[in-house]
Amino acid sequence: MMKPALLAASVAALSLAVAAPAVAQSCFVADPIWIAGHNSATTTLTARVTTMGTTVATQRSLTLEMLLSAMKVQTAQTSTNGAREVNLVSNTQQAVAATLSQVAQRRALVDAREQYAIDTGQGVNACGSIDLMNATNRAMGTITMTGRETYRGLDVAPGKNTPLPQATRDRLQDPTRTDAAVLLDPAASDDDRKAVIQAMAGLPMPKPTAAMPGAEADLMMLKARRVEALRSPALVSLSAVRAMSSAEGHEVGSAAPSPLAQLDALIGQYGGGPQYEAWSAGLAGQSEHGLLIELTRMRSMALALRQQLIEQQARIAALFGTILAVQAGGNL
Repeated sequence: MMKPALLAASVAALSLAVAAPAVAQSCFVADPIWIAGHNSATTTLTARVTTMGTTVATQRSLTLEMLLSAMKVQTAQTSTNGAREVNLVSNTQQAVAATLSQVAQRRALVDAREQYAIDTGQGVNACGSIDLMNATNRAMGTITMTGRETYRGLDVAPGKNTPLPQATRDRLQDPTRTDAAVLLDPAASDDDRKAVIQAMAGLPMPKPTAAMPGAEADLMMLKARRVEALRSPALVSLSAVRAMSSAEGHEVGSAAPSPLAQLDALIGQYGGGPQYEAWSAGLAGQSEHGLLIELTRMRSMALALRQQLIEQQARIAALFGTILAVQAGGNL
């Protein structure tokens, strides 16, 4: 009985399935055991799917966080590397700049030492050359003043009224004081040079006395003054020659070398004398600044010597003018 009933039920179910497919998803199983198992499986499957979804969501969240963390780390690393690179470049540039600055400073110091050092940048034998130049300038500068002082000390100087007997005795006292070589001898005494000049000038002109009549006294005074005026250029020149050999300056107690001795020292160093070889060799080690200083010294010496030459030429011109005046004026 049971089999025909089941068969009939199956046929009916199949007929319903063919006739109405829209309701094929309906479960017509009435077996409670199967339904319970199906529900349990559905619940389990749903729970596992939910768990898997939760797990996937969690993993996706973790993965996203890891990606974000990795991106942050990458960004920080890139920033750090960039900062390090910038610092490295900046430090390198600063180090290079500092090195170049030190090199430039040291090179400038080396150049300054070469250009301005006492050995290479201030001329040959700077201290000795400066002393020589100063001594020469002092000696040459005293010629005019010393010559003027010695000129006024002569007994035949204009304005002097030396008695003729005394002047005669002075000239006859030592016959060796008539050699002009004494004027050019640095070893001779200044008194000997003075005596030679006075002997060359002759006796002083007689001056009028108080007992002479006025007209006669005036005529004698005019004649004496004219003779003194005509003598004065020669006396000035001879006094300058005397001053060239004088070892004393115009200062009291001065013991400076004579102008002639200083000129000899200049010739000894710059004109082929004993010190010329050392000076010439020293020029090879001088810098441009040192050579310019040496050239300036040479020009300074040339100007000083030119000034002396001009003064000598002026005295010579005065002598020639005096000779012409004497020739044009006739007898005294």
